[in-house]
Amino acid sequence: MYLWAVTGGRLAGEMRWRVATLIAMLGIAAIPAVSDAAQPGHAAMLTVAVQPSAGSARTHFAVSFRAALTAGPARHVVYRITAGAGGHVGCQAGAAAQAPPTTAGSTVRVVLSPSRPAGWCAGTYRGQVWEVFSEPCPIGEACPAVYPQPAPQVVGKFSFRVTPG
Repeated sequence: MYLWAVTGGRLAGEMRWRVATLIAMLGIAAIPAVSDAAQPGHAAMLTVAVQPSAGSARTHFAVSFRAALTAGPARHVVYRITAGAGGHVGCQAGAAAQAPPTTAGSTVRVVLSPSRPAGWCAGTYRGQVWEVFSEPCPIGEACPAVYPQPAPQVVGKFSFRVTPG
């Protein structure tokens, strides 16, 4: 009945093109879902507190949060704390520290202190708590590049303010 469709008529060619396009579009749409499934689970955001919330150029700011994971070099997970206030000259515009080893559920406390003689720069510092994963090389073996390391993830955010003077 529709012999021209079977033998490769114009309609058959257009149908093949449409089916191929549909398959390609479905494949492209599936890529984000598949790549998200291949990634490590996204960590939930932690509640992070800073004491005091404002201070002077010489203030020591204590950043604290409840650890979601047991962390430390032996566990191949560390918490890294970073904070910055943009580019300034002659004062400390940023800081980074690593949390001590901890167990899941315990409170972690890291103190950010000014290390430059002029102290902190005036301004609002925005900070992040990072979960950093590492997989050490086996002893006596070459480190294979085929094992991708999970990317560090921001698991908490905070801010503090340094007042001039």
